Amino acid sequence: MTGINRRGLLKGSIFGMAAAGASVIPVAVQAQAAAPVKTEEYDVVVIGCGCAGMAAALEAADKGAKVVILEKMSRPAGNTIFAGGHFNATNTYVQKAQGLQDTIDDFYRDMMIVSQQRGDKALTRQYCEMSGSAIQWLTDECGVKFKPIVVEVFPGLNRGHVVDGKLKPGGAQLSKQMLDTVKAKKIPVLFNTKVISLIGDNRLHVLGCRAVNEDDEAVDFMAKGGVVICTGGFHANKEMVCRYMGGDVAWMPIRGSNVLQGENITLTMPFNPKYVNMDQFHAGPIHGPTRANPSTMVNYGVLLKEDGTRFLDEAETYVSVAQKMPKIIPNNWAFIIIDSQVVDVPTVKARIDRYKRAKAPIYTGNTIEEMAKAANLPVEQVVSVIKEYNDAVKAGKANTLTPPNTLEKPRLIEKGPFMAFPFQGGMTATFGGPMITAKSEVLNNDDKPIPGLYAAGNALGGIFYHDYIVGSQLTAAVIWGRIAGEQAAARAGAKQG
Repeated sequence: MTGINRRGLLKGSIFGMAAAGASVIPVAVQAQAAAPVKTEEYDVVVIGCGCAGMAAALEAADKGAKVVILEKMSRPAGNTIFAGGHFNATNTYVQKAQGLQDTIDDFYRDMMIVSQQRGDKALTRQYCEMSGSAIQWLTDECGVKFKPIVVEVFPGLNRGHVVDGKLKPGGAQLSKQMLDTVKAKKIPVLFNTKVISLIGDNRLHVLGCRAVNEDDEAVDFMAKGGVVICTGGFHANKEMVCRYMGGDVAWMPIRGSNVLQGENITLTMPFNPKYVNMDQFHAGPIHGPTRANPSTMVNYGVLLKEDGTRFLDEAETYVSVAQKMPKIIPNNWAFIIIDSQVVDVPTVKARIDRYKRAKAPIYTGNTIEEMAKAANLPVEQVVSVIKEYNDAVKAGKANTLTPPNTLEKPRLIEKGPFMAFPFQGGMTATFGGPMITAKSEVLNNDDKPIPGLYAAGNALGGIFYHDYIVGSQLTAAVIWGRIAGEQAAARAGAKQG
């Protein structure tokens, strides 16, 4: 190693062809690349055709940029299509139409409470301030309609905007309408096109990316304004989940897409980005075998283990319930018990319908005994636990139970028929990834933007920690997707000027 310094070694191993055209491709790939590589030039290249990617592409196109979306699957297949279609936002036209009151300061306070004060403060404030315009943009740009808001328990409150439409879940409807808008604007979407590396120069500026198309050909997509990473996180990559979160978590069933393999990390790593919150993830209830998703229904009844005992405060968010289950319950199975008093609540009705559509088991009975027997739960234990719970609720002492129920208005379980919904704690998405600026620029480990590299959606890190208010990820995807598209388009224009 005499005479070879670290800088020289870095150039030789990662940027061996920098002087001839500047490509950031592993040496092993370079050695095998014998055939000439086709090159296509755009102003903005977006990787990933989910909510964030399509928002970025639409915004860039509206700013006059020549943009392309590269998607490794044959159709949009990320978390968007599996999402319930919730958007968490304030100061929206939907709220105003219903006379619902809220403030940005209250919203910011609640977002920070849920993130245990560890969500990036500046980005969280920006989220709160821009959430209303995200809802408006979806309606104006893509024709997205929202159902009337149903006021929920803390922290959802009156901020949950659910996409309306024929397709279920709401995320599928959202994806269709956004993709229809992308097509109407004649933005090319190249499916079955997998990005294998970013292209950069010896200054660590991003110039584009290399992908393999559906004909198994390598193509370099050069981007004058920049590349926008919208690949989602790494929750379907078991090795990465084990590395950053531990083996117990890796056994959780997947609630979202099973194709999100961590390209937000593997593609960006050669540029030394600042990764944050890599051990954090979003979880939620799921019936793993059928993928039926009860989500916030955990707040409308009683949560029981298979031994018939309660195990968590029913005021916990559905995310917190799912995150804790594998640590409390070795086999990660439990039940949501409700009675007929809540079945017509829109939130509950929608989740019962999810179980029915998925043909997931729902155990019913006109009495607690019948329901417990149908679910193969210990009858006497369940009857005793429900009686103790109901007595405490009626006495106004639910918060003295073990565990307590700290809901402002705990739900009684006393009017048949009764229903039991089996579920597991599942993983939805990871919170970790490259830290960004307010302009969606990816930061390096020196807290400086990496020129030409942007991130949005679940691909970025810093906004969420521990938990989030339901609907926050889709809203954030639109906010920073649009910002990334706008910034990359402006950078392309500046270069042309």
